[in-house]
Amino acid sequence: MVYSYLDHTSDVYVHIVSDSLEGLFEEAAKATFEVMLDTTMVKERDLLEVEIKAKDIEQLLYMWVDHLLLVFDSKSFAVARAKVEEIKKAEKENSYFLYAKIYGEEYDPKKHGHKVGVKAMTYSLMRIFQVKGKWEAYFVLDI
Repeated sequence: MVYSYLDHTSDVYVHIVSDSLEGLFEEAAKATFEVMLDTTMVKERDLLEVEIKAKDIEQLLYMWVDHLLLVFDSKSFAVARAKVEEIKKAEKENSYFLYAKIYGEEYDPKKHGHKVGVKAMTYSLMRIFQVKGKWEAYFVLDI
């Protein structure tokens, strides 16, 4: 699993490559929080469980990152690591489900640092696809 930041005029453009769809979403969490703080300094003291339902895979990624930002902003919860347990497609409902656990602790700017504030996840330039057994995603974080 690898994430990288690409050139963008005003925001953060993220590219992720992973062996699994779950890993792709885990790296999206890591890439998002690394923009905001030093994730190596965040301890796995607390656990939050997350369930998300979306109409398609792009909306699922959007809602996932948006939920992580909401947890940071509303609960001051800094994410050390995300473990996406399952992503499945419900054919009857024509929707996707994500179940994950996020590990972290209360945000402390003195300990975790402060880089750039991420305001929101966007659909701008978003693409998610699979090629030769690898999953790839591109998305933009509004800073």
